[in-house]
Amino acid sequence: MITLHLRFPEAERSHPILLTPGLLDRCGAALREAGLEGPIALVSDTTVAAYHGARVRRSLEEAGFPVLEILLPPGEKTKTMDTAAGLYRRLAQGGIGRDGLLIGLGGGVVLDLAGFVAATYMRGIALVSIPTTLLAMVDASIGGKTGVDLPEGKNLVGAFYPPRLLLIDPTALSTLPPAEWRNGMAEVVKAALIGDPELWARFREDPARWAAMPEMESLIDLLIRAIAVKVRIVERDPLETRGEREVLNLGHTFGHAFERISGYRVPHGEAVAAGMMAAAALSARRGLLKDPHLLQDLEGVLCGLGLPTRWRTWLAGYGIEATPEEVLAAMGTDKKRRSGRLRLILIHRPGQVRVHSDVPDEAVLQALEGTAGL
Repeated sequence: MITLHLRFPEAERSHPILLTPGLLDRCGAALREAGLEGPIALVSDTTVAAYHGARVRRSLEEAGFPVLEILLPPGEKTKTMDTAAGLYRRLAQGGIGRDGLLIGLGGGVVLDLAGFVAATYMRGIALVSIPTTLLAMVDASIGGKTGVDLPEGKNLVGAFYPPRLLLIDPTALSTLPPAEWRNGMAEVVKAALIGDPELWARFREDPARWAAMPEMESLIDLLIRAIAVKVRIVERDPLETRGEREVLNLGHTFGHAFERISGYRVPHGEAVAAGMMAAAALSARRGLLKDPHLLQDLEGVLCGLGLPTRWRTWLAGYGIEATPEEVLAAMGTDKKRRSGRLRLILIHRPGQVRVHSDVPDEAVLQALEGTAGL
């Protein structure tokens, strides 16, 4: 078993990240070994539960845990205050008290929602995260960010609430449809650009190799490298108060705007890919790119992975029309906005991205126009 640790200044918020094939079938024993006790509320969605719910529940019950299973509809539209309120009532009706343990089993939507509920139910109960998608394994499950969406924007209500334990079983990815693998790869490319130039070089040289899930040895290496980038940054800035953690939002300010315009109908990974392309174009226009080929290389990597690079063309495929001005307006509710100004994550070179709050709206519009397509 591979064990990584995410260490926070407050020791009680630090936690191990366990990564090994077959971990879903022994998650109950892993919880016992970590000293976790109490009745369990297992929160998942109906799609994930059909693949993994029975084996996780069986492992928990064999380890002696009473289990209350709560299944939700899949998709971003589930991640709301109304759903959270329904979960609070289910927990109360199911007898889950302060000694209870909430497990989130699924992708980013389930983990964000389950984490938020754990952070706020009875002022906080123990949380364990079990991600089942590539995107969740390398991003959503790490760092303790939880939240729900409002009509005005994504993740506008939330809390920093790390799990007691993070369990990653790479065999769970074998059930992913190809589109979900591609969505996760957008976050892995993001991690490479932010903090792993060697991994970026691998993608640049042969992106098609990573368009589908590789063999287990390469998959585990990919997971460890992407996770390590996020862990290093989160440890330095756990509550996003120093500005360092903000770099993990590369592509997300644009991407969240695309999602909002679509009514959250487009996949998050695709939105991040299109957003990274816009961010790279803006970086080039601002004269920040140390590598003049990076914009072209990024387009080649994303295309090779089957991810979008032209946001208007991509949105049109979902029947959505938008102008650069509408995208800019949608960026106005981004959480990273300070004193009325956007804080954009721009690329200098692979391994070096920075926060910029001095970018005029006109430059953002030009970058959007240059990456629109159609």
